Amino acid sequence: MDFASSSLFTADFAYENELDLSSLITPSTFIPFQEPNPSIPTIHCAGAENDGRQRIRETTTTDEIITNEDVEPKNKKAKRREIERHRRQEVTSLFGNLRYILPSQYIKGKRSSSDHVQEAVNYIKDLEKKIKEISLKRDRIKRSLSHSSSTGECSIRSLESSYCSCDGDTHINVKVRTCLVGIEIVASCCFRQESCLSSILQLLVQEQCLDVVSCISSRLHPRFIHTIVCESKSMAEESPLVLVHRPPTMKYMDEPLTRYYRILTTHTSSDPLPVFLSRHASSVRAVVSIGRFKIDADFLSRLPSLQLIVCTSVGTDHVDLPECNRRGIAVTNAGGAYSEDVADYAVGLLISFLRRIPAADRYVRSGKWARCGEFQLGIKLSGKRIGILGLGSIGSLIAKRLEPFGCIISYNSTRQKQSIPYLYYPDVVSLAANNDVIVLCCALNDQTRHIVNREVMEALGKKGIIINVGRGGLIDEKEMVKCLVEGVIGGAGLDAFEKEPGVPVELFGLDNVVLSPHCAIATPGSFDNVVELALANLKAFFSNQPLISPVRLN
Repeated sequence: MDFASSSLFTADFAYENELDLSSLITPSTFIPFQEPNPSIPTIHCAGAENDGRQRIRETTTTDEIITNEDVEPKNKKAKRREIERHRRQEVTSLFGNLRYILPSQYIKGKRSSSDHVQEAVNYIKDLEKKIKEISLKRDRIKRSLSHSSSTGECSIRSLESSYCSCDGDTHINVKVRTCLVGIEIVASCCFRQESCLSSILQLLVQEQCLDVVSCISSRLHPRFIHTIVCESKSMAEESPLVLVHRPPTMKYMDEPLTRYYRILTTHTSSDPLPVFLSRHASSVRAVVSIGRFKIDADFLSRLPSLQLIVCTSVGTDHVDLPECNRRGIAVTNAGGAYSEDVADYAVGLLISFLRRIPAADRYVRSGKWARCGEFQLGIKLSGKRIGILGLGSIGSLIAKRLEPFGCIISYNSTRQKQSIPYLYYPDVVSLAANNDVIVLCCALNDQTRHIVNREVMEALGKKGIIINVGRGGLIDEKEMVKCLVEGVIGGAGLDAFEKEPGVPVELFGLDNVVLSPHCAIATPGSFDNVVELALANLKAFFSNQPLISPVRLN
């Protein structure tokens, strides 16, 4: 992230809003957690505190000395420019370190309204307050761990007669610092201090506002390095961390999520996805999945603390559900958030095909109406036999919309629904053989992949029509193209394809298909519904309440 070019955070931003940003980005503040490298011995000395400001002042002073020697200002205007340049460099440096603590909408994009700027100011001020609270606890822990007796013996455990080369209070050296989720403690102790780790953990338990979320130990002869990350309960309760896994263009969830949660977005990281996930392994408990990005076993293995995946789609075929079940990770989907609009769209596709609306539009635009006369006849919807494959929330609404047209409804589903008056067919071949149209709106899984194969299409017949508002994988696409070209079936209205956004090129030249870019769900109302549902699931999860739209994992 190039903060120097950010139009929101200018050099005047901190000065105008009276922000002391140095307290946020000192070396001991908000350093992202990294596992210690066993090949590099790192000793953190107690008492060697560096508050960060000295470093910034020293750097600035050095720059000023160089500037005074090499670029001597010739007048007051030049001096002012030089002072401003140094101030801008310092503020840019400060903002360069804020990327781990500010939500993404404050650090990128165009400068927006003054309200937007004020939001960022309030966010930083609130964060300053939290850091002061955590710092008090940090200092108490540090004093407890690094306190030594006057004899120079270890305060946690006496070395008795064992030889030790430690001098004074260096038997145990402790560095405690705030990190993204709360507090990070790095303790270096001599190799005889076997009880050092347990003592640190006991002290953390006594601090009722902290939960240990990660603990890693390495042996660097003749010392041990213990790195412990603990979460601040107060910060977690106010603003839990949520990972958003989405394509760059699908932004509709970002703003609602940031009202209640701190968010991390996978697509904005310059690191490869595995590195990014591993870096936040201990702090991510919930993921919001938007779009069709795979969440497989490898993805899940890099987030050991993950407990919830919130999908904004109805289908969950992009998620490894068996692996989620094995790991105890709950999954939710969009439930009925899209049902109304998808049902509308399915009926619209069917009418568009039967009445040849897209072809009629092209006929008029091309000038053929004036040159060639009347357009060819369409087909009426009334009285058609409609077979629905998957009578769930969407299928039921499609049936409800088609009933007023006098359509005869039948269905195939995982099981017969006793309370439904429609005729039930136990298999898809018989459903196709007894209907003029089949509408696909079931979930895609191992059992339903290519459920509409050539046998089904031959049973549907030369005048039969396929409408697909489910997943592209429900149809054997290669066989469907052959059946359309050869006249085995009458036509199709397709909103989904097997390898999106790829579409078989053979379909482009056919007049007996209506093609749509998987947009049956795409209305503001649907997106409002799914945002509301996703937030409700997250709220339920973080409140230890039952989830609103859980997915069965077995």
